[in-house]
Amino acid sequence: MTATFTITSTEDAVSVIAALATESIAAQGLPGHSLEEVGERMTCDEILGRIRTAYERHTAGGKTPREAVIAVGQTLTASYYNSAGIPTN
Repeated sequence: MTATFTITSTEDAVSVIAALATESIAAQGLPGHSLEEVGERMTCDEILGRIRTAYERHTAGGKTPREAVIAVGQTLTASYYNSAGIPTN
């Protein structure tokens, strides 16, 4: 999946990361993990806060916004699969 987006703030990044991870997970078509169900989880305050903190940590560590979005998105998706008990291999 290729997407083009402009990141001008942390809040932009948080929105993009949550949206891309939601779409990626829901696209798998797994029962109980529809776009609406995954989106509800990804947009809860706790998850958005974790995304924000991780993004800020990555950019403070020298990653570009693009690199930080990718890193946080990968970790977020892996964490979702792990917490939902979905095999990744």
